[in-house]
Amino acid sequence: MRKASLLLLAILLPLSLYASSGLNVGIEGGYTMGFYDQRGGERPFREFSMGHAFELAIPVEYRVNGWFSVASGLRYIGKPYNMAEDTTAAGGFDFYSSRNVSHFLEVPVSARFSLGNGTMRGFLGAGACIGVRFLSTESGRLNSQGFLTTAGTDPGFWGASELNPSSDNLFDAGLLAEAGFGCRLGGGELIISARYQYSFTSLDREYQKGLVYRYIDTLSVTAGYSFSIGGGK
Repeated sequence: MRKASLLLLAILLPLSLYASSGLNVGIEGGYTMGFYDQRGGERPFREFSMGHAFELAIPVEYRVNGWFSVASGLRYIGKPYNMAEDTTAAGGFDFYSSRNVSHFLEVPVSARFSLGNGTMRGFLGAGACIGVRFLSTESGRLNSQGFLTTAGTDPGFWGASELNPSSDNLFDAGLLAEAGFGCRLGGGELIISARYQYSFTSLDREYQKGLVYRYIDTLSVTAGYSFSIGGGK
């Protein structure tokens, strides 16, 4: 209940800015890379690598003055990683390879410092975000013919993984750092940005001894367009 209340407050924060002048609202989307991080141990016979996904957002940015602003909004982000399970080194099988994506709704809040003029600007920002995981998907290929598959079967698979609140952590929180470039275009602003997000929370809850926790950090590159709804520039 406490975590849900914090998320609700974070959602209401950007909405409260609608009463202020100098507010820009837009839409953005882009490409996300996921970095799997095991903190506190290793998972034998499993190899992890960078995954690929995308994100969509409705960003809001309140311009306090020409060089400082506060950015927030509502974002969907897929946090991906790739995994392969191979026990051939121990006399076993090359089992399967998969792409795993955890799907989140997030509310980021960041302070941005801009340098430029009324036509172009560059900015740097830092802040934090909280979110809720609502879906996990897995797709891939079974590799071990004669054990997991036969010559006539389809080795590919895709499906949604059932989320269990007793073992899966559905809440997410982390820090973010961002850099971007904005250019006035028409009645609004075209923005291209990059953001790195470091996760504080594991995908797993503490439900067993010796558990190796899984964290997904992300690097995103996005493009978007925003326009002023409060008369700010």
